[in-house]
Amino acid sequence: MNPIINGACYIRVSTDEQAEYSPSAQKRAIFMYAKSHNINIAPCYIFSDEGVSGRNAEKRPAFQAMIKCARCKPSPFSVILVHKFDRFSRSREDSIVYKSLLKRECDIRVISVTEPVENDKFSIILEAFLEAMAEYYSVNLGEEVKKGMTEKAYRGGFQTRPPYGYNIIQSGRPPVINEAEANVIRMIFDMRSSQMTYRDIGDFLYQSNIKTRKGNLFTRKSISYILKNPIYCGYLTWNCGDEIIIRKSDEISPIITLELFTKVNPWFSTS
Repeated sequence: MNPIINGACYIRVSTDEQAEYSPSAQKRAIFMYAKSHNINIAPCYIFSDEGVSGRNAEKRPAFQAMIKCARCKPSPFSVILVHKFDRFSRSREDSIVYKSLLKRECDIRVISVTEPVENDKFSIILEAFLEAMAEYYSVNLGEEVKKGMTEKAYRGGFQTRPPYGYNIIQSGRPPVINEAEANVIRMIFDMRSSQMTYRDIGDFLYQSNIKTRKGNLFTRKSISYILKNPIYCGYLTWNCGDEIIIRKSDEISPIITLELFTKVNPWFSTS
């Protein structure tokens, strides 16, 4: 019987991944592997990043905590188990850097419990291939998501968080007007169309004790954002690299008229 060794496990799932990659599914597979290979994983060495992309290791707090823990002297574990290599990283650069660090400084191996790789010369090629495929999938997914969002923009579809003046009542449904906030929006546009300065508008809102959704004062920046946002007249904009898409949206109920918006913003064109 092989001696018991201490290990850690790393779990990661992004917001758009399927149930098969859920934290519980990953943990279950990892612990089944650990049990059959005499690897003991203490609760304090279970690291999990949920709703986080695998493209940038620096932005994954649990991953960084695991690396910091691994570099302790002596290292508290000798292996790190992951469900798949792409859970560890979807960036080949990050994968190489961190795996080399773990191996060189800590003598710690990263093991995929669903992609068995032998510890020989061929495994170097196989593991690199698996990592390259993971990075290709990530890049391709990003391109497909952008393509889908661009197409939705051409159709005038809503795909961002609702700004001041609107609320999401039901997930997956278009925003609806928040009448209390909409009255403030109309007031701001009316004041600006009467040639009031941003400072005068801000002073009026302050004296009227009218604040933002987060309870902050209206600043020049927040007033400018409202006055220049065509969503309030029923139009959506989408920045697609070299092209700015402006489309009238059937999903958005306008708070002000197009005439009032163009009076305040003569530069705005729907053509």
